[in-house]
Amino acid sequence: MDTNTTGTQGLGDMLIREGLIGPEDLEHALAEQKETHERLGEILCRRGQLTPQALMRALAHQLQLQLLDPRRDVVQPEAIELIPVELARRHGVLPVRLDAARLTVAVSDPLDVEALDALRAVISESGRELDLRLALPETIRKLRDAQYARASEKRDVAGLIDRVVYEVGDAGSDGEADETSPPAEAQDGSIVSLVDRIISQAVRERATDIHIEPQVDGLLIRYRIDGLLRDALEPPRAVYTGIVSRLKILAEMDIAEKRAPQDGRFSYRIGGREVDVRASVIPTIHGEKLVLRLLDKSSFRFTLAELGFSEANHILFRRALRRPYGMILLSGPTGSGKSTTLYAGLLELRDEVRNIVTVEDPVEYQMARINQVQVNAHKDVVFAKTLRHFLRQDPDVIMVGEIRDEETADVAVRAALTGHLVLSTIHANDAPSTALRLVSMGLDPHTASSALTLVAAQRLVRRNCPHCLESYEPEAEVRAALRLPDGAVDDAIGAQFRRGAGCAECQGRGYHGRVAVVEMMALSPSLRKLVAGQADVGSLRRLAIEEGMRTLRQDGLRKVQEGVTTLEEVLRVCLSDDATPLGS
Repeated sequence: MDTNTTGTQGLGDMLIREGLIGPEDLEHALAEQKETHERLGEILCRRGQLTPQALMRALAHQLQLQLLDPRRDVVQPEAIELIPVELARRHGVLPVRLDAARLTVAVSDPLDVEALDALRAVISESGRELDLRLALPETIRKLRDAQYARASEKRDVAGLIDRVVYEVGDAGSDGEADETSPPAEAQDGSIVSLVDRIISQAVRERATDIHIEPQVDGLLIRYRIDGLLRDALEPPRAVYTGIVSRLKILAEMDIAEKRAPQDGRFSYRIGGREVDVRASVIPTIHGEKLVLRLLDKSSFRFTLAELGFSEANHILFRRALRRPYGMILLSGPTGSGKSTTLYAGLLELRDEVRNIVTVEDPVEYQMARINQVQVNAHKDVVFAKTLRHFLRQDPDVIMVGEIRDEETADVAVRAALTGHLVLSTIHANDAPSTALRLVSMGLDPHTASSALTLVAAQRLVRRNCPHCLESYEPEAEVRAALRLPDGAVDDAIGAQFRRGAGCAECQGRGYHGRVAVVEMMALSPSLRKLVAGQADVGSLRRLAIEEGMRTLRQDGLRKVQEGVTTLEEVLRVCLSDDATPLGS
């Protein structure tokens, strides 16, 4: 904060003018300053006469400086690389932005001459100017620790890549090395460390998948974060064989086989967490491409409310869960959160009086007091056969990971009709199509309609970052695609459109996490009649809407209204699934 007497006197007068302190407060603080030689702002804060936030605002006003906004001022890696971490820690500063004309630095003490001289010395030869932002010491510390740790991670990975290139050279760069060299190369310490860093970084960044893609003259590694792929690394081709071989060894695949698809799995531990990694390899024209699916199987913490269920959908789902028998069926594309929703439902059912069993491929989360079975085709542990054995295990609730064939569907429906609550997923476009999917698989329409209690379609949209929300006006094409009228405030939405502007918390993306958009249809007697009569999807949809079903698009627009997501996200996942006019 301020460091000299002339500055403190000006600051004190300004604090009085702003009504933040009284004349007696300043007089007592100045008297104490003569004895302790502390800064005036620190004395006032310590005495409880001024908050650190108010002091920062006062200093910014006095010195005509801007305050750092951690939600919007994204820290650039170039700025971090310019200022050594030792200098930043010693002087309590944070480099924020670097361009051709200036270096922007956040400081808590804008009159610390030693710190300013050290910063100017770093940029003196480049001819840049120093641009200051004010921030609380704690804010600077948190951001500095996170940003320098990220930069250190990148340097370590770059160092590992350089070491691998030096040790391996171009050996195996064409992906056609002999059968004996890959295993030896894969056990090299640098390759082992590099693969470990690739996975650990993905876990820390909340990635669900890692894509390792061979290119003509290099390698591309991408992470899927919040449903979309992001470039993470572009190492040289020289590391390709070692990375692929190491991962194939971990996943217990055939190292020598390079021309056929393979699947495998392994476990990875980071920070006390165990992550289940499912690996898939396919041959491409430039070599083998790997995709790693990351599943944190140590715990499950989601509730239906946290998944984004509206109050109406929450009531419908819980009402279906409370029934002693019947079938709850969820649909949606791969990665739409269907299994997560079923797990959240099982959490609500789990207690000391119910026997809950599941058959899954794979078991994504391990849950106490629930008996989970992993599908294993090699051991003849498949969905239909396991379901039949479940019925001899005195179950109350049965979860089937996915209904893929008529045999599994038939056993599941019969279980639902004989006093068991069955939860499962199936591939269909929307809730009405889900209700008819069992019939299209060959089941008797009357039997299928009698078993169904609730059907739902689900998608995932990215959640707005709560730290950098701002109002905005969507593009005309987006509004037209969703059939919304012009104007920032619409009767259909009832609020201004909101989006994340991009900040340090979301790494400039504007989104952080995902939320479910759900179309839920409870089977009323009239709807059962249509299903039993094999009515078309359109007729079933019209009746469901008349009975109060909210479509995927309508549920998405509700989340837009609440500022949870954007119109663009709703358009991305819901447009093709809903042709219902707005307000229907």
